[in-house]
Amino acid sequence: MENYLAYKENILKELTETYKSLIFKFIIEKININISVLFVYGLSKDFEENDNWEKISEEIALKYQSKITNVVDKWNIYIIYLFQDNITKELKNKIENNRFSNRKIVEDNFQTELTDEKANELIIKHITNTDLIKVIAETNDLIQEDYLPIDENLWQLIPKDESISGDTGKQKDLIELLKQLENEN
Repeated sequence: MENYLAYKENILKELTETYKSLIFKFIIEKININISVLFVYGLSKDFEENDNWEKISEEIALKYQSKITNVVDKWNIYIIYLFQDNITKELKNKIENNRFSNRKIVEDNFQTELTDEKANELIIKHITNTDLIKVIAETNDLIQEDYLPIDENLWQLIPKDESISGDTGKQKDLIELLKQLENEN
């Protein structure tokens, strides 16, 4: 992991000394590649003052990213700006669409403490999406369990297996059966 940890500690120290009203946390996540994530937490006025959000991004590029030699790791550097209050859509877009050096993510109205657990949740939510299989499974179970058909006869027409999903012939047959039921009522 090269000297990532030393670079990380140096930049954290410098940022903390320079931007006293903001809180910083830096995590290096290793999932086949190294993903560097800097969290910056504070009030919108502290980010907006003198475009501090942009200066922080520039410092990361100069004092951290420029020292990383692995090309893949160099382009997997994120800054997640956590605003304690609400910000304008214009500012959020300005930050997230800034293409200089690193990827930027904005969360506003973030009023909880920035713990390691919360930081990891944000990394999963915005960067790795490693919880997708779990989310899909839970959503699928929920959809299948909670659906109550209005007409039980219609429900009985639909095959219990998923054989109808890719079979246009079965789909057409099902539509014909539905039309027949409609005509009978």
